[in-house]
Amino acid sequence: MPKSKMAGAAAAENVPDLAENSNPVQIATYIADVSLEMRNLARKANLSFLAYLLEMTFQEAFDISQNHCRSKNGG
Repeated sequence: MPKSKMAGAAAAENVPDLAENSNPVQIATYIADVSLEMRNLARKANLSFLAYLLEMTFQEAFDISQNHCRSKNGG
């Protein structure tokens, strides 16, 4: 197995079992956290397009989690 696939498999083992035990807002919050960290890594490595895509991922996931919290709290 190539190194990149081995690293991906190892990383996948460390991901919490969100699909089984969480609701969509919890999953969106987790995705926002992870994508923000990955965006920062991409920026440090000067991977500008990848950083942009990860920023869009972060924004969408963050909006989902925040909109749900606002509607749940009346506003």
